[in-house]
Amino acid sequence: MNRVVWITGGSSGIGAALVKKYSDSGYYVIATARSKGQLEKVASSSNYPENIKIFPADLEKVNELSKIIQSVWNIFDGIDLVILNAGVGQWGEVKDTEMNVERKIFELNFWSPVQSIKLLIPKMENKGSGTIICVGSIASQFGQAKLAAYSASKSALTLYLESLKEELRYSKVKVKLVSPGNIKTSIMKSALTHNGKKLNKVGRAQEKGMTTQKLAKKIFKFEKQEKFHKFFTGIEGLAVLLHKFSPKLFYCIYRNLSRRKK
Repeated sequence: MNRVVWITGGSSGIGAALVKKYSDSGYYVIATARSKGQLEKVASSSNYPENIKIFPADLEKVNELSKIIQSVWNIFDGIDLVILNAGVGQWGEVKDTEMNVERKIFELNFWSPVQSIKLLIPKMENKGSGTIICVGSIASQFGQAKLAAYSASKSALTLYLESLKEELRYSKVKVKLVSPGNIKTSIMKSALTHNGKKLNKVGRAQEKGMTTQKLAKKIFKFEKQEKFHKFFTGIEGLAVLLHKFSPKLFYCIYRNLSRRKK
């Protein structure tokens, strides 16, 4: 019997690649994002579009998540795997960034997955099993200029899941976390600036990053492993170790690299 996976943020980037990977691997896929048109394009580009059901929804509306999740759950009368990938990037200094923008970042990157998890766990426990994977970021491991709210939201999610993992130690429901580094997506193009408008610029680091197809394959493999948390990075993954063992050297190198990019 085909397993069922629900993928959020499924209209582009990492989410779209995951939708294709899982549908091509024989899963029934429920793809969610705001844009119905973009979801339809992703589904039609799959080798097995008949395996994909699209469910447009705005996951920023946390108060509506209970209704959304019940509707998604009912499509195939249960879900085996959930990949919470929806989120938003940022580019703006703290002193300039409006408070409502920082709240929006936390709504999408932290509160939405947290509320989704709280609603999904009882359903999966009643079903007898289930796995929830959250897509975090290497940015959760250290602070960077103009990414304060983004890094903080991903860091909060990381520690929340780490705590929850311990609570679910003897449960048939598992939570897992993936933290990608630089990935070839439009995250910086759609990143929120200080006033909430989109940045509309392509990030240089993302241009040189891992393809979404390669990342999707890695996440697909990781889902079947026992490990709780895994980084998927290129050379930028060394930054995590450097920051841990020598923060002073890390920021010295980081500032020099930042100046070169200007």
